[in-house]
Amino acid sequence: MKYFSVLSDLLLKSIRNQQTNVSKTLSDFFYSAFRQVRDQYKNRPVVYPVAYYEIVYKAIEELAILKEKRNYLLEHRTSGEIWLLGELQGSEISEETYSWMWQNLLLSIQYQQDDLVMNHWTTCHQYYTYNLGYIHNEYNGTLGTLQVSNQEAVDKRLTERQRFIEFHYALGGLLMYRERYSCIKRMFNHTQSQPPKYELLPESMVEIFKFYSDVRDPYELNYTWISHRYSFPETSGMYSDSVTKKWIMSYMAVLFLRQYTIIPYLITMKPLDFPTVPTTQGAIKQWIDGLDFFRILVSEHLQNSVLLKTLNLDFITEEWCNENQKLYPLTFIDNFKLNLEQAYKVNAETLPISAKKVSEFENATKNIIESTIKELKKINNSIEIKDSDTDKWYVNGQQMLQDKDAFSENPEVYHIDFESFLSSVVSRRLKNGIGETFGYKKSKSFLLKPEEFFKAVDNLGIDENYIIVNFGVNIDFYIDHLKVSELSAIKYKRTDIYSLGSSYCVRDSFFILKKSNLPDITTRPIDKEIITKYTLKKISDTLNLYSSVIDLNETSQEIFNENKQDKSDDELKKSVLLSVIISTEIKWKKNIEVIQLRQYSEFYQEGVPNKLDDVKLINNKA
Repeated sequence: MKYFSVLSDLLLKSIRNQQTNVSKTLSDFFYSAFRQVRDQYKNRPVVYPVAYYEIVYKAIEELAILKEKRNYLLEHRTSGEIWLLGELQGSEISEETYSWMWQNLLLSIQYQQDDLVMNHWTTCHQYYTYNLGYIHNEYNGTLGTLQVSNQEAVDKRLTERQRFIEFHYALGGLLMYRERYSCIKRMFNHTQSQPPKYELLPESMVEIFKFYSDVRDPYELNYTWISHRYSFPETSGMYSDSVTKKWIMSYMAVLFLRQYTIIPYLITMKPLDFPTVPTTQGAIKQWIDGLDFFRILVSEHLQNSVLLKTLNLDFITEEWCNENQKLYPLTFIDNFKLNLEQAYKVNAETLPISAKKVSEFENATKNIIESTIKELKKINNSIEIKDSDTDKWYVNGQQMLQDKDAFSENPEVYHIDFESFLSSVVSRRLKNGIGETFGYKKSKSFLLKPEEFFKAVDNLGIDENYIIVNFGVNIDFYIDHLKVSELSAIKYKRTDIYSLGSSYCVRDSFFILKKSNLPDITTRPIDKEIITKYTLKKISDTLNLYSSVIDLNETSQEIFNENKQDKSDDELKKSVLLSVIISTEIKWKKNIEVIQLRQYSEFYQEGVPNKLDDVKLINNKA
């Protein structure tokens, strides 16, 4: 590095003055300097000092400015990325190197130097072939079964290849943006083998549509800020990403038309076969949604006579396609879209339910309902109440229809709380139900200002034989702000407090009653016919709690018809019936005294507050 800056200046001066012999000698020095840096990086991406990247960039700029082409070796080593990539060493490419390679290409295209772009393409064609070749699986049978012993290396190489191809698809988009069709033609024609092999170009339709779909996807994190990775000239601001994506997708549409030029020389080569349908509903839907714009791009290209003629694609006409028994490009896209839509429809109906997702649903239901009942049991009467002379209310479980996709192994979209939504609804019903019964059983109700609330409790003259059941009163407010003495979250003086939270019918209320008059809360057995009909599974050891997930595409006609409502048969076949079945009995003694103290709020305008003197002593004989 000591003499690097000085030698860099000499190199640039020799290019400027076209001193080929001097620049050749200096080029050899830089070739060795770059190689020495690469040799220091083993099994990790190579990152050069900034000065190294800058000399390549500046040398390309000097070469691009020159009109006479004399320094071919230096052009090959700089614009051809030899210094940055090496030749046969197979070093890993860092993101820093990719970024500078992109800047180098921008420079070459800015000066309309297609030769410099082709230097890059030629080197990268060879690099992809020899330095980024596939790593094949190696198997180890020492444990009794064949296992891949080099999976990490295989996956890493696939990632490297995908990154390299992505870079060159972006290059194609940049050339489309600048209308450098003649340069694209040279890229399409470049090969180093016979029969021809075009390493940086796709061979099958699936490669084209897969990458197009990924780039178009607004939720694909790799391409959310794509303009930061591949900046296009004269684009900036919030629309730069969409511009970059548009031109890369435009290049993918050109690659689609190029498939018509491929002459298969192997039985495995099928350039005009429809792509394999993606395996997940989400991917299929994404492809379907993207085909309309892809069709527009292809249609525009078919009307662009300059593009077609330059790339030798002007033979693609409806007449030629008919004569050669090929689908016309627009017809190909239309038919492919129909195939995807049919696959999507069939999959939506026949999509298998994931046993793992069902298990998640059962576990969530068990945990939520058991937790809810446990909370309600805080106010359960310690002595069983006999059936004679009682008031009874029941809170039952619930069923709901859910998109089957939520219970598939690879769902189309993320379904938030798919496993717990229904059980949360049942949990709220249980809490609301218990609150509603307190409302039914109250014998007196008083509306009181906050500063008189606990004074009213004192007026009732209660002791440890009583209980305060709290629905939504913020006790911390009374402790911290009103400084009510002998008050805690769980006790006021000698009386226990149990807080259950607000329900839809009672809020900001205390219910005060004897402990011996608390309700008896139990879960009742479920009818065997119901269990059989809905294939219910008991999921709790402590409660009569059952659940099931029924595929409505594979259920009885009776259950199917029960759930029709306003849905079509097709919609129902894409659904599952979720069941959380429980029968909760809330049993109260008759003729008991339950006093409700409601907290007055001027914001709710609940009426005129009672006077403190209105609150009378509880009849202790009740």
